[in-house]
Amino acid sequence: MGSPVLILNNLTAIVAGVGAVLGIIAIFGSKRVLAIIGTALCVAGIAITVVVQQQAVEELDGILNGETNQGKVSDASSEPEAEQQQASAGALTWGKRYTWDNGLAVEISAPTACTPSEYAMPQDVVRAVKFTVTVVNGTEEAFDAMMLSVGGDAQFNGSTAEAIFDSNGECGDGGMEAATVMPGKTFTYEAAYSVGEQPGEMQLALQPNFGGDKAVFSGQA
Repeated sequence: MGSPVLILNNLTAIVAGVGAVLGIIAIFGSKRVLAIIGTALCVAGIAITVVVQQQAVEELDGILNGETNQGKVSDASSEPEAEQQQASAGALTWGKRYTWDNGLAVEISAPTACTPSEYAMPQDVVRAVKFTVTVVNGTEEAFDAMMLSVGGDAQFNGSTAEAIFDSNGECGDGGMEAATVMPGKTFTYEAAYSVGEQPGEMQLALQPNFGGDKAVFSGQA
């Protein structure tokens, strides 16, 4: 309440607490009305600060853990006007588009099977799945598509899913595409991962920069 910096809000609560104590003491003095008003304001300040602090911490935890999508979720390849009408909440899965606040958007297709070549890394992959990632640059600046891979992560059934680097095979380069996407342009690349023998839940988190929120896609693979 006292500051946009979370830790400084604790100082607000402490100052308000001191004010409440002094106000209670002043109630027994000559200016009882002013003392009562001051005490009430201090108590209210403490209560509001605690509530706001708790909400801010929960929201920050969600963002840092990649649990909160801050942009818009819509159907893949939708028009900008339709995107703006979509609710920001909803399941972010294969075939959906996620749009960050700055206009950058990303889509991930449903996974398909691929067979790594003999030179692929890692070796001895039990099963591989490949995704098509589409980057739509709705910003006013050029964007490096590789940032989505650098700031992202992949999981399968709750464990890390290793990216497959197979430049000479059908599984591709693990999504490490150093491509510059100009404003208003679209770029598509493929990313493959090593997963378990049986189908399970796959999660892909993409982050356009180290300070931005993550678009977390999940679904069967």
